[in-house]
Amino acid sequence: MEDQATEQQPSGGQAGGESAAATERWFDASWTKVHPLSPLVRGGLAVVAIPGIFLSYNWQTWTDAWQAFRSGEIQRSVESNPTPFLLAGGAVLLVIALIFAGFVLSWWFTRYKITAEHVMVKSGIFVRQHRQARIDRVQAVDLRQPLLARLTGLAELKFEVAEGDGTAATLAFLKKTQAEELRSEIMDRAAGRDEPAASAEGSSAAQGYPAPEPLHGAARPGYPDQALPVDAYSAQGPSGAVPPETAQRPAVAADRLIAKVPTGRLIGSVLSGWGTVFVLIIVLTAVIGLGIGLSFGSDGGSASVWAVLTGAALPAVIPMGIAAITIYYQQFSTGFGFTSTATSSGLRVRYGLLETTNQTIPPGRVQALQIQQPVLWRPFKWFKIVVTVAGYGIGEKRSVLLPVGRLDDVMATAAEMFPDLQVQNPEEVFTAGLTGVGTELGYSEVPRRARFFDPLVRRRRGFRTTPTALMFRDGRASRQLTMVPHERIQSLSLHQGPLQRRRRIADISIHSPAGPFAAKLKNQDLHAVQDLFEYESQQAARARRYSDRNHWMRPEELQEFERKAAEALAAPEAPHGPASPAAAPQDPAAPRDPAVPPTHQEQEPRDR
Repeated sequence: MEDQATEQQPSGGQAGGESAAATERWFDASWTKVHPLSPLVRGGLAVVAIPGIFLSYNWQTWTDAWQAFRSGEIQRSVESNPTPFLLAGGAVLLVIALIFAGFVLSWWFTRYKITAEHVMVKSGIFVRQHRQARIDRVQAVDLRQPLLARLTGLAELKFEVAEGDGTAATLAFLKKTQAEELRSEIMDRAAGRDEPAASAEGSSAAQGYPAPEPLHGAARPGYPDQALPVDAYSAQGPSGAVPPETAQRPAVAADRLIAKVPTGRLIGSVLSGWGTVFVLIIVLTAVIGLGIGLSFGSDGGSASVWAVLTGAALPAVIPMGIAAITIYYQQFSTGFGFTSTATSSGLRVRYGLLETTNQTIPPGRVQALQIQQPVLWRPFKWFKIVVTVAGYGIGEKRSVLLPVGRLDDVMATAAEMFPDLQVQNPEEVFTAGLTGVGTELGYSEVPRRARFFDPLVRRRRGFRTTPTALMFRDGRASRQLTMVPHERIQSLSLHQGPLQRRRRIADISIHSPAGPFAAKLKNQDLHAVQDLFEYESQQAARARRYSDRNHWMRPEELQEFERKAAEALAAPEAPHGPASPAAAPQDPAAPRDPAVPPTHQEQEPRDR
């Protein structure tokens, strides 16, 4: 894989040209070790985790040992025969020493190097590995501090790259100040702010190519603001190349606080989840059962029966209680002290109780965004934001962009990911996606002929497109609004079952990297989703051409690409006049506008 490479060093050299490589040193002076206290932090975590695992599976053994200590039996045994206890203590110390020795060797054989294009990490004692992450493909950089790392002033850096099946490279551990500086440098270079200014010679922006035309012309009724405006790219020229007079590194803007989660709101959001409902049901059932037993179990036989039932239920109740406490703690810990700050490198979020995490997520690396409102949060008007970032995977806590917030927090956070929807009324469109129903403001809905499939969410389930993003809204009790930038759409698919075929409806799915949610919309009008399919196929390709290069081209290759793209856009076409949308000739090959509800005359009688 180009973004993430893992190499294993063979045990023996081969004949021919590999003899020189066999004698080459694995490390040289350009490779740097991580902090010397790294073995202490990593070994300390292992020393604490091993007794915890043993304790969880041998609770009765620890209880018996504690009772023996309190009664003085252990002290008397040590005085009478100390040899077994000395051997056991020596064995424990030997295991701890071996753990720390292993981490010391791992630290000694772990080096990293940062070049102009890659972050490289070499590690391994017996089997050596060489992992590298391309800087221009870095999706996010996380700075993590476990409890021992916080006490020693260290931090761990994790680099996520596109097309990776996990963390591409990890530096554990560095000084916190050094890790913060390194993170800022990597994010600046990934964003292209350290790239040299483009030269005036050979740049396509200096050759006077005309600005690109909108894909579908002017906006039309029922399909609002779908023409991608020339202003979206005119500042960069037709090919996206920055003019030489503006190709300067922008000034670093001051950090701005976007959202902060109060502790009281966090506790309320954790307690108002479905886990609390489940716990209350169990407690209520237990109380009712206990009351029945006390009421009707007055005789000795009934009392013994209830005692047996209670004793049989306790082994099941205790693990469930421990699981509930663990879930509550994880939700509280991952949202404790949550703050999001807009920086020059992207949106930086910080959270954690004992283990703190700092994430930096550039807006251009977000593949999709979803705003959720569980039904139990609706009285409080709380929302949650999760995102899909390539490399994060499914079910990771790092995908949470806002654990709980009000509407103003949601709009401020979403505005950092989608700075401009390029519509005349962005706040109304956004709010309608969160809480609205029906076909107002250009959203579609499930047709009336399919109300049998979605009797509750028919008027809520629909989509809307803007010049920059595709928006799906769904859910009547628990609401969701999904936003996918056009340039991040990898592919689309339509699905239609036999019953849906009879009602002329279909499901549409947007394919993106694995994440905490899937962008899918069910039971939409067949012609509408077919038109949306054709429209997004063109719009996504065009948006990627101008917005999603990821700095993967060399300057000379980029100039050649821009020249060919500009020539294609400047090919002879029918002249476009300033005619109104109603007077403009309709191209029969162009896709019909999706999200346009049919008029009353166009509907079939059973749909009216």
